[in-house]
Amino acid sequence: MLDLWILYSISFKDNMPNPATRMYDEAIKNNINAKLMFYDLFQFKDDEIYYDGKKVLEFPKIALLRGNDTNVSLMLEELGIKVINSTYTITNCIDKLKTHAFADYLDIPQIKTYHFKNFTFLESKELVGLPFILKYRYGKQGQNIYIINTEEEFNEVLKNINPEDYILQEYIDTTYGKDVRVFIVGNEILGACERVNNSDFKSNLAQGGLSYKYDIDDFTKANSLKLNKILKGDIISVDYVFGKNGLLFCEANTNPGFASFNYLGYPVRSIFMNYIKKLLKGSK
Repeated sequence: MLDLWILYSISFKDNMPNPATRMYDEAIKNNINAKLMFYDLFQFKDDEIYYDGKKVLEFPKIALLRGNDTNVSLMLEELGIKVINSTYTITNCIDKLKTHAFADYLDIPQIKTYHFKNFTFLESKELVGLPFILKYRYGKQGQNIYIINTEEEFNEVLKNINPEDYILQEYIDTTYGKDVRVFIVGNEILGACERVNNSDFKSNLAQGGLSYKYDIDDFTKANSLKLNKILKGDIISVDYVFGKNGLLFCEANTNPGFASFNYLGYPVRSIFMNYIKKLLKGSK
């Protein structure tokens, strides 16, 4: 029986070596019987599972899903396969509104956040001030985020979005172009970094940000672990922005990029595989 499926998007199938092949190489280096696959190629037909047109006959003990395809995660979980991360974790991380509700339940300081739905410009302004943020509740890599300064901007954005799919947040000028990412593996904090973008309010590396090591305090560590516990995360990141009186929770990610942590000297893939080896040992 295979130990591990490493599942990436089909976009990683070509132009090798790439992050997918490097993750596979790390698994082999750690004596893990692994197979690299692409989750886009799964098909479900007549209660059977096919991969790239062929019936799947051999399944793994664990699947490392580097994506958010809940159809695949559900399929594997129904077969009793441990998926990193689980469908529960993916569903609750990818929906920022749900994650903010968890943070509120845990009394974690966070950005003032509301489900946007059908707020008018004046209602939005009264709730969170001006300027304010409209953010796609299922977004990633800093995409589909709007800073609203005027009613004209507000009306223009509304022409191109579904308000039901957006959250309303306060704009915090003390965090312009910077945030803090806490990386968690197996309910242990790997480390934290500050992401900085001097040319844009979005700090994501995908938007041109740079990364620096950051020392988080015990309060932030405890909050990150509490949130990870309620999200049942195996490998997630928790992001914070700089409020006037300290860090404020921003979002959690179930498929976090880790290029910045690699750059800062954290052996992230090795840490992933050490965690997977512990899980494999416990499953025997």
